[in-house]
Amino acid sequence: MSIRIITDSASDIDRNFAKENKVAVIPLSVTYNTGETFKEDENFDFDKYYNNYSNPDFSVTTSQPSPKDFLNVYKQLKKEGTKEIIVVTISSGLSGTLNSAQLAAKMFLKIEKDIEIYFVDSLNASMAETFLVEEGLKLIEKGFSGKEIAEKLQSSTNKITTLILLPTLYYLRKGGRISVAKYLLGRLLHVKPITIVNDEGKNEVAATIRDFDEGLLKLIELTTHNYTRTPIELAIVHTNSIERATKLQNLIKEKLGDIKIRIVRSGVTISAHIGPKCVALISKFFEF
Repeated sequence: MSIRIITDSASDIDRNFAKENKVAVIPLSVTYNTGETFKEDENFDFDKYYNNYSNPDFSVTTSQPSPKDFLNVYKQLKKEGTKEIIVVTISSGLSGTLNSAQLAAKMFLKIEKDIEIYFVDSLNASMAETFLVEEGLKLIEKGFSGKEIAEKLQSSTNKITTLILLPTLYYLRKGGRISVAKYLLGRLLHVKPITIVNDEGKNEVAATIRDFDEGLLKLIELTTHNYTRTPIELAIVHTNSIERATKLQNLIKEKLGDIKIRIVRSGVTISAHIGPKCVALISKFFEF
């Protein structure tokens, strides 16, 4: 393959799919409050990770890959005969991963002249990245150049909607994402927020609800603009709550009929900030 795609572990991409399609996945780093640090790679134990939340004092942070991580992959792909590389990353508004990828490219391209590297800032995370990767692979098959593919993917980022329903504000407060005042007010009013990833690739509150089941219905209403548009494909991403994900799936089928839906358990990138038992609805409104 003269064109190859790289993404990061924040994409929640299926590792078998990535291997089959020769998509390189660069892991983010995961650090527990115990001081232990891991790579979010194929060897990371996600069951053990989620079990840690049974301890109320457990917390975790993530950090972007280093430029060296990207540089090593660029070198390997070059050895394999790659002529063009497309890098699809987590939103630059959420992580410095894109910056690391670009710094590595500057170093790499000073030495290697007969290869091109293009970047796609997903302005999103999780399955939104995977949607872009999958569409990129289709365009490779259709014979588009790396530059054309990167441009098409970048222009499509605003055709993906990500909504997240949080059962509690606790983890947002713990991670410093909201103030003490907002946290206490939220607890007092018993509200649960639904966040949306905005056009700048950052999270903002889209709605607040009091009941989690009400929130599942609200996710559908928000992503369809009150049932005035229908996604081409949906991904239900949960932070270790298959029961809630399945309930949302059934609601979607009831409200929208036959539509392609996949359920994915998220890795650390989302759950580190919002905690377990959350559900996200990621909707794709384009395809090539």
